[in-house]
Amino acid sequence: MPISNSFWTESAASHTAATQICCADPGGERAGVTQLSTGRFQEIEKYTAYLRTTEGRLRVDLGWMNLRGFLPVTVEGQRALDVGGGTGPLALRLAALGFEVELLDNSEPMLALARKEAQAKALSGRISFRQADANGLAGLFEPSSFDVVVCHNLLEYMQDPLAVLRTLVQVLKKDAKSMVSLLVRNRYGEVLKAAIKRRDLELAKAALCAQTVVDSLYGQPVRVFDPVDVSRMVEQSGLELLALRGVRVVSDYLDCEALTEDAYQRLLDLELLLGAQPQLAATARYTQIVARASSKTVGGRRE
Repeated sequence: MPISNSFWTESAASHTAATQICCADPGGERAGVTQLSTGRFQEIEKYTAYLRTTEGRLRVDLGWMNLRGFLPVTVEGQRALDVGGGTGPLALRLAALGFEVELLDNSEPMLALARKEAQAKALSGRISFRQADANGLAGLFEPSSFDVVVCHNLLEYMQDPLAVLRTLVQVLKKDAKSMVSLLVRNRYGEVLKAAIKRRDLELAKAALCAQTVVDSLYGQPVRVFDPVDVSRMVEQSGLELLALRGVRVVSDYLDCEALTEDAYQRLLDLELLLGAQPQLAATARYTQIVARASSKTVGGRRE
């Protein structure tokens, strides 16, 4: 089934999104953000329905494929932490590879679904489920506990993303093989969304400096990031960039409803290629970074 090239197709949910005129403080992303919260995810029906859409599937599948290329072939005895992992789509894949996984989320309804899915896939023995807030991560785990730390679509809801990121680094093992995967909402993806999907040119201009937008799923504020600022934040936290990828470069502007599985796979392959191109990644809906502990963190040398 071919994918329509209609660039003006938009879902009813897209009409509810609006960019707040709250511009980024050049001194830091945190200033002026007072309403960010993960409390919205106690209502799981909307979120689980989203994960079944083409957009939701692509966000999970592309995020996984970008990370998978950096994971070792043999993971026996290695530990992974999925922070804000929700219903566990990435935790389940890590467990299926052989990792011992800690899935942390502050939504018990989300974790309940993750437990159910783990049982169905016979992976319960490899995943521990912990209801907790990411801000208290340092008190939950010993330093240098994990070989892989995944934090996808969580920093958007944190009052102090850099502080949370530094805590992630604290629980990451300090060697050249351990890594962190981050996925955040891209400010410039919001610019294109406003201009192309909503055909609101003034909103597009406002999005160029927006610090937060109102998400179309829950109608609440969510932080957006400049990819350059994310890279800088990664360095400040004590990590070294391995890869920067764009997630969902063109799919949001195509008619992707009711795709056949073959059409979805072709779209997934295209998005994977586009997201690896720096010029195109800069305009994707999401920015993904894979990083490892910097050489300074591991004693000034690589193992």
